[in-house]
Amino acid sequence: MKIGLSVLLLSFVLFGCQKQMKDVDLEYQLKSNTFDMHIVGEDTLTIDFKDSTYTVFEYGVKNRPWRLSSFENNDFLVLDKTVIALKQINEHTLKGLLISNNDHEITLNKREIRWDKNGLNGVWIEENNVDYFYNDSIPKPPPLPPPTGLTENDFQDVPLYEIKGDSIFIKYEYITSKSKIDISHSLDFITMELRSDYDNVDKSWEIKTLNDSLMLVNRTVENRNKKFSFLSKTEVNTKLMKIK
Repeated sequence: MKIGLSVLLLSFVLFGCQKQMKDVDLEYQLKSNTFDMHIVGEDTLTIDFKDSTYTVFEYGVKNRPWRLSSFENNDFLVLDKTVIALKQINEHTLKGLLISNNDHEITLNKREIRWDKNGLNGVWIEENNVDYFYNDSIPKPPPLPPPTGLTENDFQDVPLYEIKGDSIFIKYEYITSKSKIDISHSLDFITMELRSDYDNVDKSWEIKTLNDSLMLVNRTVENRNKKFSFLSKTEVNTKLMKIK
């Protein structure tokens, strides 16, 4: 009886350790990485995993809880209340089944980092405003009347964006606005709440290209004027030039 119990306990320890190792590997593969999540018959979404939260950039879903669970050697990814049976294909790819009223097969493909995060830092201006900003010979209208507490010297005639660490700033006309930013681990998505003019708020930038002088982005902007509160649009291929 003692020998049988010892064998049973040893088996439990061995298989338990193997399962724990498997879970740690899967958790390691997801955590601090960004994936293209292709849902068969549906969209391809971009999902970014932190230690215990995830973000889906296309839908503006931010910092929602995720965890892994297992049952009889089957792994499950739990996104809020959504359950996905998950199987590791290789170090870059996972496949699974999203379990719902209508099940959907999914594939998760890891996004690779394509540029240096420090390249985001600096002052940026839209390409179509560069000549106007630098060329003093271009006629410029007088500044708008300043609001209370400001002077015409505070007027900025074209938008200037500055990214510094985990924050983004904009100065335009008499607006000076700041927002914290959340950068995906693949460094190609930035979420923010940046008031870019009197009616619009920048929600996210999808970075298509980044180098020492150019950043090409798809900007998702939300209009918050009094008549239409929460109308979003995406401006495709906005070119930003680094000036500092």
